Amino acid sequence: MCGRFFLDTNVKDIMEHYNEAPPDIFSARYNIAPTTPVMACTSKKLTFFRWGLIPSWAKDITMGNRMFNARAETIAEKPSFRQAYRRRRCLVPANGYYEWRLEDGRKQPYCCHIDHQLFSMAGIWELWQDSEGNEIQSCAIITTEAKDRVKEIHHRMPVHIAVKDYAAWLDCSMEGTDEANRLMENTSPNYQYYAVSTAVNNSRNEGQDLTRAIDS
Repeated sequence: MCGRFFLDTNVKDIMEHYNEAPPDIFSARYNIAPTTPVMACTSKKLTFFRWGLIPSWAKDITMGNRMFNARAETIAEKPSFRQAYRRRRCLVPANGYYEWRLEDGRKQPYCCHIDHQLFSMAGIWELWQDSEGNEIQSCAIITTEAKDRVKEIHHRMPVHIAVKDYAAWLDCSMEGTDEANRLMENTSPNYQYYAVSTAVNNSRNEGQDLTRAIDS
């Protein structure tokens, strides 16, 4: 599961990493939660999507509130996700994400990261239109079974896409989808982790202090 993450890389480094300019309204965020805007890279540009995928056939926007993650193992079959997976894949930039582990009867949050460097989580996106014709673009982050040390925190983790595989992931041709399946199956990020303050539990809290290590 990935229900909260942060992105604090500066604009210049984001531009160099994706070879695209981020939206003008970009600013560092340390407690990104579902239903809020998240940056994503499509095959055309860096943009913002509402986090929580709203299927094109959904009757109202609230359906997306619980669809912020899509399981890699079932994404190609699930009616809510399969069309987006085949036709609209994206990359979701992050410097780390948060996960919780039950310890002594309470949930302790942890910051999971890759040397705090910018990386990309696999995503899918969809275009939804309400009854008045207003369009909303939304996305979901793909998760898979946790590997290596991060299994100690949670049994799920975001699918990581290496820089060399960006083009392959975004290629929505039949061959590209075959390659996307392989990338999800073989994802092997070296996620590290450390305990952080329970202040991150409240999605209204913000600031770099949320990512600082504490004694667990």
